Amino acid sequence: MKMAYKVGDEVWFARCGNEHIQETCPVCYGKLEVTLILGNEDKIKLPCDYCRRGIGGPTGVINEYDYVSKPEQIRISQVDSKETIDGIIHEYHSLPYYHHEESLLFDTKEEALAKCIMIKEEFEKDQITRTENIKKSKNKSFSWNAGYHIGEAKRNRKSAEYHEKMAVICKQRVPKEKIHD
Repeated sequence: MKMAYKVGDEVWFARCGNEHIQETCPVCYGKLEVTLILGNEDKIKLPCDYCRRGIGGPTGVINEYDYVSKPEQIRISQVDSKETIDGIIHEYHSLPYYHHEESLLFDTKEEALAKCIMIKEEFEKDQITRTENIKKSKNKSFSWNAGYHIGEAKRNRKSAEYHEKMAVICKQRVPKEKIHD
């Protein structure tokens, strides 16, 4: 890498960034629900929480980003220089209005490619850790949700039985002539 590039120079940029993609949900496979098998072998169908967006239900798809990492030749359209306690820092721009860090600009395609490979390996390592943490969290969420809903169903059945008994008692206490009105 040169010490400083100037306007009009063609350099190699180690382009590394996200590209938006939409994929089928890896948990429900587009079916919008999952089946949780309890320890007693009971099966409970639950809405998929992994592909749910906001307050809406599951969608069957997830939005992910594919990491693009490739050398790209650019032409410098603007150079900004700042003097700091650490020395002079150069900021480079190319049309249409892109900002490039000095550490990602190189004289040759091979240098830029080597930097892309290094950055992508680091990114993929971070993604694997992130995915494992999400997966662990979601599994806990499914089992907690299943237990919660089983408990609520049981509580509501007891509540319904109680209210049905109370309704019968109330009907028995109403005088017979008022029942027909």
